[in-house]
Amino acid sequence: MTDKKINNRYLHMKKMIALLAFSAVAISCSTTKGVESTNWLGKKVTMISVAPENGKVTATREFEKGLNLNGFNELYPQTHFDPEKVLVEYSFDRNKAEGNHADDFYKEELFMEIPVEAFKKQYKDAELDQVKLVYGKHCYCKGEAGYFKITEGTLKIDHSDKQTKVKLAFKAPSSSVIENVEFVVE
Repeated sequence: MTDKKINNRYLHMKKMIALLAFSAVAISCSTTKGVESTNWLGKKVTMISVAPENGKVTATREFEKGLNLNGFNELYPQTHFDPEKVLVEYSFDRNKAEGNHADDFYKEELFMEIPVEAFKKQYKDAELDQVKLVYGKHCYCKGEAGYFKITEGTLKIDHSDKQTKVKLAFKAPSSSVIENVEFVVE
């Protein structure tokens, strides 16, 4: 082979590698990846984190709703009208087993209250109290079920009137399948 042919092949290969690199960057910088669905409010939800197997995950956000955490002896989140807040919920419902089994239910959920105005912020550990982050576990699992305030973890929120993006990693007070979640909800 002559030097001219080798140089032409080298240049052609270099162009192909540059094109592949550019394509990879363009694809990775595109829209948020994830699994899209529609919640019970008819809004689009994109689950970015891998959903736990054998169950269904969903998220909602409701404007003009806040959390009231004033329980008697135990924490029990209740909602109330608040025009300055948005209530964001995330839940995982495990599929029921085939057949009829007593106590065949398992659900985990997260609640957080955020300001209605657009913002982008990160909360860590004690700062999680600012969003009233609450974790709930419902199952026939003695000593693990109930509602708990989350005080250890990192929460990143990017909120606008069009959508809310949440990335949360937290330490649950009992065994949990949703300690790392990332989602976008309209």
